[in-house]
Amino acid sequence: MFRKGGAGKRRDAVEPAIIAALRAQGIQVWQVSGRGLPDLLCWTGARWVPLEVKTGVKGRLSAVQAQQQAPWEIVRSVEEALHVVVR
Repeated sequence: MFRKGGAGKRRDAVEPAIIAALRAQGIQVWQVSGRGLPDLLCWTGARWVPLEVKTGVKGRLSAVQAQQQAPWEIVRSVEEALHVVVR
């Protein structure tokens, strides 16, 4: 269900598919690691879009993210990510 990413952080299983779909649309995507930061930073060519990726309905925000009331979108599927980024 999860795989390790940068700095030993657990990455959600749907993240590679989201990255591939966004890049197929010409979006530049970077994986971000750090406490309280979003998982992905996307550049559309006109705006930056940070995304928090969660797997299924069980994925929850970390305590730090919940405390900060993260100002970015939470996406759980390729379709949601495309909807948020490619508006």
